Amino acid sequence: MSLTWDDLTCHPDEEAINALATSWGWRIGDAFTPLLFTAFGDMFYEADEGGVFWLNTGTAEVGRVADNVEAFNQLLREDIADDWLLPPLVEALIEAGKECDDGECYSYVTLPVFAEGEYVVENFDPVPIREHFDITGSVLKQLENVPDGTDVSIDISH
Repeated sequence: MSLTWDDLTCHPDEEAINALATSWGWRIGDAFTPLLFTAFGDMFYEADEGGVFWLNTGTAEVGRVADNVEAFNQLLREDIADDWLLPPLVEALIEAGKECDDGECYSYVTLPVFAEGEYVVENFDPVPIREHFDITGSVLKQLENVPDGTDVSIDISH
């Protein structure tokens, strides 16, 4: 199967990006310019203070991946992009009949911050991008200062 760029990315509308800003502001702040969204709802963005960062919406990890947009675009042509875009998993999801429609991304059944949250076909479903941002941001904010191994009760409302 030959994957396209559209298979590996998603394209949130303004409403979904506003939901991301609201749900994830605790982690990324207010001043960011989205550059790319993966099929899994992760965001690469340029921070106002400089640099390109990766927001992993499954773990709430934020990491600097490049000094500028030009360097980031170069990295997208290298092997590291496979770690970010997960083409083998996208291909497996499509082959399993789990294809995203416009306005959707793959979201976790169980987030990878939990022991059961694996990067396997059975742990992903296509959902509206806004819903993905709302739920992952809300859940991971509640877990922000919780030590590993702690039993938790999560409030999911959106």
